[in-house]
Amino acid sequence: MMQSPKNAVIALIAENSKVNGFDELSSKLIGILFIEPEEIALDELANRTGYSLSAVSSALKFIERAGIVKRSKKPKSRKVYFYMEKDMMAMSLQIVRRKYEKILLPSKQKLPHLIELYKQESSKNSGAELMIVEDYYKQILVFEQILKEFIDKFERYEENRNNEKRGDMEK
Repeated sequence: MMQSPKNAVIALIAENSKVNGFDELSSKLIGILFIEPEEIALDELANRTGYSLSAVSSALKFIERAGIVKRSKKPKSRKVYFYMEKDMMAMSLQIVRRKYEKILLPSKQKLPHLIELYKQESSKNSGAELMIVEDYYKQILVFEQILKEFIDKFERYEENRNNEKRGDMEK
């Protein structure tokens, strides 16, 4: 039996998510949320995936922390709903910014102090370890420059795209 276009898109997005390091359930949830135009209740996501509410809830917390989905509640309802932006460029930019701010910048700030500590230490392997740490610091600095350029290009692309959308709306 042939797969529906919707299920094919869900499978494609899920496979792409797995390549990015997400597990089976998280990938499936990302696929489902990507194709849906409206937010979806937690219990509905559990039904669609065949996983328990607690498993789906845990996976969604992880995906939410990654900045991929948004959680909401409706007035007078106890249900929790989830929604995913459909703009993959904006979402990718958000993920790159988060990595820049949460991983790269703290490492860049801590490494000079750690290098100084290594220079004061004289254990058996400290010289070799110092070289590794100094090389890592150099890589962080290069990676920072690459990420800054990448973020800049993304932002220019988004700005041009938004200007084009505004121009289309004015016609």
